[in-house]
Amino acid sequence: MADEATEETALLQDVSSAHLPLLRNFISRLNSITPENLVQTDVLQPAQLSNHRALRTSFSIIVLLLFREQKTREKASQYSPWDDWKHELLTDQWVKTIDENIEQIWTTFLGTFCSSRDVEIVLWTEFLVDEKGKAFRVIDFVSKHPKLLNDRVVELALKYRWKGGALLDPSSSRQYLTSRYDVLCTPWIYHSFDLASQIAFLLLLIFYVLNPPHPAFFSLPLEYIGYREVVLIVLSIAAILHSWTASMPFALTLAAFVLNLPSAPLPSEYSFNILLLSLVLLLIQLHLPLCPSPFLLIRPERCLPLAALIVNSVFGPIMKVLLFFLPVLFLSVLFLSYALSDVFLVSSFVLVPAPIPTRELFFILVASTFIIILLSVLVLVPTSISYVRGYSSWDQYSASNGQMARAQFYRSVVRYSKPYPFPPPFNILYFVFILVPAKVLPYFDISNSFLSILEKILWRAIVGPFVVIVRFLTLGLS
Repeated sequence: MADEATEETALLQDVSSAHLPLLRNFISRLNSITPENLVQTDVLQPAQLSNHRALRTSFSIIVLLLFREQKTREKASQYSPWDDWKHELLTDQWVKTIDENIEQIWTTFLGTFCSSRDVEIVLWTEFLVDEKGKAFRVIDFVSKHPKLLNDRVVELALKYRWKGGALLDPSSSRQYLTSRYDVLCTPWIYHSFDLASQIAFLLLLIFYVLNPPHPAFFSLPLEYIGYREVVLIVLSIAAILHSWTASMPFALTLAAFVLNLPSAPLPSEYSFNILLLSLVLLLIQLHLPLCPSPFLLIRPERCLPLAALIVNSVFGPIMKVLLFFLPVLFLSVLFLSYALSDVFLVSSFVLVPAPIPTRELFFILVASTFIIILLSVLVLVPTSISYVRGYSSWDQYSASNGQMARAQFYRSVVRYSKPYPFPPPFNILYFVFILVPAKVLPYFDISNSFLSILEKILWRAIVGPFVVIVRFLTLGLS
């Protein structure tokens, strides 16, 4: 066993220089075989990876995962009931066979000694579809595949990645200090920066709606725009630019300020109600299993399943019931408001007051609709909760909630595992100095290869020092 580990370690020194095969040719070869022959085929064994066990395993799994996705998206060539039924049977057979092969390849790989570097290579190595195509990794499909989603080794590997970050590349030993500095920003720290910016935004927004600017009889342009308002606008822009942040509250806040320039949203204006809506949405968003989330800070395997339980068992049934009764609820409220408009509103729109029996009818209709909605929710919520507990902390409420929580955690690890990350509000610098030039310079036939170096310099000079401080202060928490 020791000899095998030493041999594998020696091979890993050459991993970065290995010629990685393209995926398209191997996927197209699988289309020419039947599900029964998938086990015997040698298509998944490229010759150039024969000396790299981890890379060979990663390549085989990613080919099967992409082929599985292709098969599930295919449609029957002939539109008839028999053709559709036959196509469904063949697709189910393909999916079952592919899943069995993935499980066999992964189990065989784990059957011998695997270092942390080996597992990371399998999960995080990128393979190109073709020379100009998109790159894929096994980790991109983990949250969608039931076997990999519930695998214990994958769970431990992603937990380590979340807390400790990426492993150092052995080939970068000559630049150890800079490499070590570059990987200090773990996904946990990156997420903490993102969450901290949202908490700061929330506190400033609460302070604004509690203590808005007081209107004066005469005011100068931009008189109501102070440091608080500028920070709110900057944080809103940063959150909108952040690719995976749920940005609706921030977009509403930015729109409320932009529409009122050169003034600011005042309580007497409609834009102030937009800020109140933004505040409510953000408070709700922080309690959902979305990125960033307080549930990811400490022991996500305990907190995320509870959030998944609430979403599945409470919000899910409520939304289904509301959508089901939405037409009758909308019409009944509309007719009731019109029938009572002469009582609560003084408007020329009301020609003749509605009769008392009509008002009573619409009132009973609205009240009955709300009662039916409440009873439907009370019936659906208990039936949506499963009390069958699993063996893992993720499955403390049910297996389905555990899978949802795992998938969200794994997606969070993938999203925050980015080299040289620029969390809000630093991502504004990335947008101005890196992303915009990368899109604009090719139109003027100017090479943008220097931008990768500029990205590293910006990160090391601006973001890196903050990462070092947070890493030191949170030592032992992450």
